[in-house]
Amino acid sequence: MREQLRWENEALRAEVATLRAENEQLKRSLERRSEDEQWRAQRQGLVEAELSHLVRLRVASQRLHESLNPGELMDILQDLLVNLVGSEMLGIFELEPTGQTLVLRVSMGIDAERFRRLPLGEDPIGRAARTGAPWLADLMEGVSEQARHEGPRACVPLRLGGHVLGMMVLFGLLPHKQRLVQEDRELLELLATEGARALYCARGISAGTRS
Repeated sequence: MREQLRWENEALRAEVATLRAENEQLKRSLERRSEDEQWRAQRQGLVEAELSHLVRLRVASQRLHESLNPGELMDILQDLLVNLVGSEMLGIFELEPTGQTLVLRVSMGIDAERFRRLPLGEDPIGRAARTGAPWLADLMEGVSEQARHEGPRACVPLRLGGHVLGMMVLFGLLPHKQRLVQEDRELLELLATEGARALYCARGISAGTRS
């Protein structure tokens, strides 16, 4: 009787050990499946974000060729900066033929009179206009938090080749948008290139019409 009980006890122990091993294997399998599902969800999120970004770029490019009227073009460019980039404080300037002064054409959320005419100084706006190189505070090293919040957030030249036609200046972002990201840089660069090309064509047609 005692021997039988010992044998049954050993059999139960072996069965428990087997069940524990199977349980551990099942847990590892579930963990791997959960990791796979998380990876697929992350991958799907990245793909959807990339597709959304490509759609924004496509929309921006198409809209900038909807009009050959310089005034309407400026309004379209402002609308794109508001709805695609997410700025509520901005100004779009044209550079005078002398290359020394920026003239405000359209604006939102800023004191238009203060920025009506801007001589090119050593500030980020002036440097970007002279060099043709974009200045994006949120994506640049060495820019203090105070400078990020007190100065413009982005100064992007409307440049055709090596010739600057004007400037897009973002002074602030929408409340839900904390900072500019790399996708915004790509969008702003596209707006600058396509906007400059459209503006150049619009100017030419407008001048031809007047003559």
